[in-house]
Amino acid sequence: MRQTKDLYIGLMSGTSVDAVDAVLVRIGTKLELRASLNFDIPTDLKNQIHEVCTAEQVSMDDLGRLNRQMGDLFADATLTLLSRVGVSAKEICAIGSHGQTIRHRPPSASEPSPFTWQIGDPHVITARTEITTVADFRSRDLAEGGHGAPLAPLFHLALCHNLTESCGVLNIGGLANLTVIDQDQVRHGFDTGPGNTLIDAWYRHHNTGDFDKGGSWACTGAIDLKLLKQWLNDPYFSKAPPKSTGREYFNSNWVVAQSPHVETLPPADVAATLVELTAVSAGRSIRESLRKNQSVYVCGGGAHNTFLLSRLQNQLPNNTLENIEKLGIGPDWIEAAAFAWLAHARLQDQRFDLSRITGSKGQVPLGVIYPA
Repeated sequence: MRQTKDLYIGLMSGTSVDAVDAVLVRIGTKLELRASLNFDIPTDLKNQIHEVCTAEQVSMDDLGRLNRQMGDLFADATLTLLSRVGVSAKEICAIGSHGQTIRHRPPSASEPSPFTWQIGDPHVITARTEITTVADFRSRDLAEGGHGAPLAPLFHLALCHNLTESCGVLNIGGLANLTVIDQDQVRHGFDTGPGNTLIDAWYRHHNTGDFDKGGSWACTGAIDLKLLKQWLNDPYFSKAPPKSTGREYFNSNWVVAQSPHVETLPPADVAATLVELTAVSAGRSIRESLRKNQSVYVCGGGAHNTFLLSRLQNQLPNNTLENIEKLGIGPDWIEAAAFAWLAHARLQDQRFDLSRITGSKGQVPLGVIYPA
């Protein structure tokens, strides 16, 4: 399915559920970011997503409606972006929509039937925008024996293609994932553990607002080393890649289960320790995967948390942290751009060897096409 148009839309709503990231990109000999939009998720819808992601039981009617509402929201984000930049739907080759993850159960000894579930009905997106949509990027990889995530390392490799040195890319979204690029190949790509999700949830529990801007509250607390050790004893952190996780695992219930007396501690101390948890778990993975003096390009919302970055740099005395904007795209837009790029790859029937990332076998096509 060869295309002559070269404009794509990428849509991403991550585990932080802070907003829909929408980008317009041109894909030719290289990817060019043309426009971007941070599209608000209404508070009631955001609350429903938070609840569904951690609930033991969910009404089928509620889930069905939420799938439709998220599809409408992704369509609204697309149409708003196009309107703002004066581009018509006819000029767009395709939309790449990751969807909103509500469950991610990768292969494990305790999960005989692994699955992953992203909502945001792509039929609704296609019908309302009149643009071919590519969605459901993870499921085929799981069917081929992989984890279905992370997939962004494929795009990280494309971004780093012209670099002469090996490097790492650390995405700090709700979860944190690391891509290790060596000799123009992805050597590893895996979730290191929590990114912002536990930090944000603790902040919302004790403050107004969705997140701790710059880590200004957490940096007033003292890191509790005993608490940190309890959290780091979780077997996920010592598990070898390929590995992936989700908010159904790392959430407020996990914090309490690992440390039942956490509510008796000074809240700012717990906040500081949650920041340290992200820094230590990611830092360990980087030290084990990269050589000295290799750069780590940081993206995702965590790239704006100066306290988190200072604690991460403390873990990496021999590596340099760089903002991924040096590679041409701002840290907030990397994942949305990745799914625009993956939509382009799907329309070209490009397939990927993800054995070093997700653990799947063979050449895997990613995404399902919903034609306009």
